[in-house]
Amino acid sequence: MKKKPPKKGSGKKLGKAEKEKLKQEEEARKAAEEEEARLRAEQEEREQKERQKQEEAERKKLENEEKKNRFAEMTALMGLIEANSRILGNEHERRWKRYKWARYMRCDGSPDPTIPGEINTYVNLRLEKMTRNDIDSVLKDSVLDLTLIDELDFLLEDAPSPGLNPQDIARYKSTKEDLQRLIQVKLDAATIKLLQEATDRCDPETLNLQYIVKNDNVCLCLWGNLSKNPRIKTFEFAEKGFSFEIPKILSLSDCAYRVLFTKYDHYSDKCRSFYQRLKKKDEPVLEAMKEEKVEEKKEEVEGEKKEGEGVEGEEGVEKENTEDLMAMLRAMDGGEPQEKEEEVKEEEKEEEVPDFPEPSTPEPPEWEDFDEDEDVIDLRANNVIGGVFHFNLMHLSPQPKTVNNWIITRLVDPPEIQYMDYVADTAVLIPNKEGHSPTQADKGKESETKRDEKPPIGVTMRLADGVMFTEEPQIARWDYQKNHWRTDGFSDLKFDEENRTFQFKTSHFGTMALLQDAHINMPFQSWEIRPHKMNSAIFTIIAAIVEIEIEIKDAMCCLSRPNDKPELESIRKKWVTPKDLVKMCRQAGINVFPMVDSSKYVSIQNKHPTIEERSYQQMALTASAMAYSWSKWNGEVQDKEKILFQGTECLNDEPVPEEDWALYLMTKRRGMKLKMVEFDDTFNEELAEGTQFKSNLYNLLMSTGSDEAKERIRETNYEFVDCVQQLLTATKILTYA
Repeated sequence: MKKKPPKKGSGKKLGKAEKEKLKQEEEARKAAEEEEARLRAEQEEREQKERQKQEEAERKKLENEEKKNRFAEMTALMGLIEANSRILGNEHERRWKRYKWARYMRCDGSPDPTIPGEINTYVNLRLEKMTRNDIDSVLKDSVLDLTLIDELDFLLEDAPSPGLNPQDIARYKSTKEDLQRLIQVKLDAATIKLLQEATDRCDPETLNLQYIVKNDNVCLCLWGNLSKNPRIKTFEFAEKGFSFEIPKILSLSDCAYRVLFTKYDHYSDKCRSFYQRLKKKDEPVLEAMKEEKVEEKKEEVEGEKKEGEGVEGEEGVEKENTEDLMAMLRAMDGGEPQEKEEEVKEEEKEEEVPDFPEPSTPEPPEWEDFDEDEDVIDLRANNVIGGVFHFNLMHLSPQPKTVNNWIITRLVDPPEIQYMDYVADTAVLIPNKEGHSPTQADKGKESETKRDEKPPIGVTMRLADGVMFTEEPQIARWDYQKNHWRTDGFSDLKFDEENRTFQFKTSHFGTMALLQDAHINMPFQSWEIRPHKMNSAIFTIIAAIVEIEIEIKDAMCCLSRPNDKPELESIRKKWVTPKDLVKMCRQAGINVFPMVDSSKYVSIQNKHPTIEERSYQQMALTASAMAYSWSKWNGEVQDKEKILFQGTECLNDEPVPEEDWALYLMTKRRGMKLKMVEFDDTFNEELAEGTQFKSNLYNLLMSTGSDEAKERIRETNYEFVDCVQQLLTATKILTYA
């Protein structure tokens, strides 16, 4: 019988051995694939590591190269700056020695204010000498007194490093106060003498004392009521432009008005708010307590150890010997690898390149808040300008009387100024016709107000010559008990800028002054400094209200603009040192010189202090060949470690066209010229074409500047560099513009 053929598509079933074999083959294939993938991954990983290693080595090489260049460039630059600083220091020492020798050799009879014996004898003899109490002698002697005060100020401010010791500083300040007191005592004595001679000096028309005398620093004005004429309601010292009201109660009394103007201010520096006030940091009490507890625990543990030294001594020696033995075995077994490891470390050590240290980023100082009442003046926020004036009401001294052939004079011993108490009455509201208390509406009716017996005294004064007021001044009076300026007691203030007059009413007599906002010109709108000639430059600041121009030549500078303000005529084109220029401008009402705590009063972006300082140094070093200007990006880039400004090479004494300016960036580690310009819409730190960054601005300009510019920079006088740097630092243009 024939077998049926197998059905199509059917196969013979695999046996167990065959299945096992196929499974092994599949596993082998997968293992081979996995191994191949693993090897490929390892190869790729090795290649990746090799590439990373090469990239790291290249990066390290570039970093080392940058470090080498930075170290060399910054070391050379700092060497140049330090060399200039040494020369300036030596010059300062020589100037100081010349001053000391000139003072020693002076034979004009003036005392040396630094020698206690001389100055004390001088002050005491002046106080005891009553024969020189006439006003002419007092004004003449006050010139020497003020000169001695200026000399002490110079010694306190300009002493060469390391400066004066604390004992000398305290002694000089005490001597200053003695001289200031002497001047005022003598002016009071001269006032008494004039009042005693009022009848001899009376005006033939009004029959009252009308007297004015002055020198360069002091102006004394006296009015004495000899006629007691109630029709005299005001009086004006026309020469000084000062007029005041005379209430009826005073027009009928034996009184005298004294108006004493002084160009100096011997009061403000006695006020606490005159000096910057750093906020006191809270002491870390908890941390200190924790440290004390830790120390106590340490002492306890050490005590326990000492107690157990006898028992554990042998165990400690045994443990030490075991550790030494293990170390020897490790050295014998793995000495070679350890040596190799040390060699690798040594190689790495050799590859390390010294880098110029980066400046740290200090925390901005916190300033103490002004915590006085609202009537007290903060002298960090306001400046006394135009000096001080004393508006005093005094009893008129008894006048000599002629009886027959005799002249009878009542003597007062000791002669002292007798001030009259006068505090203006406040308005008193009387009940209305119905007998009810006055309402709020009644308070505005003058008809319902009782007339004051002692009304406030109206005053009109011409503003001091040589002072520019850019806003309505603030009037304040000195509080002798608390040593500060106060604004209460004044009303009806009126400022006429065109005629330079100021009116007010005062409820008090006393020592007064006009003040102006110290930061009214801050922040600045723009600035520019450009070369004028070799070792000469023009520095322009467009502040919030005023535009000024300062000319710089070698170690001196002068204010050249504004030239349309007559009140600045006395200081314009006057060549002085930067320190003296700052003082002159502040006293004249032009304050573009921020104080250390001005950031508390002006909205600015504080820049990194070291980067800012280095920028001023390097601008000054290159100022004979480079012009620099303000950039809006300096304020818009919210990073205090990035300082931006415009610059361009400028070898001709001409204004710089807008298209010539380029944008420069200064950071902790780099100075670079950017591709973007001032008028671009977005900020970009891409380098300008054909340039590379350097470690500082000076080296960047020395690598890109023309030969003539480089020659100018090399030949720049160290005195000019110092003068420019002082002005840039004093104005802080990179922060306040």
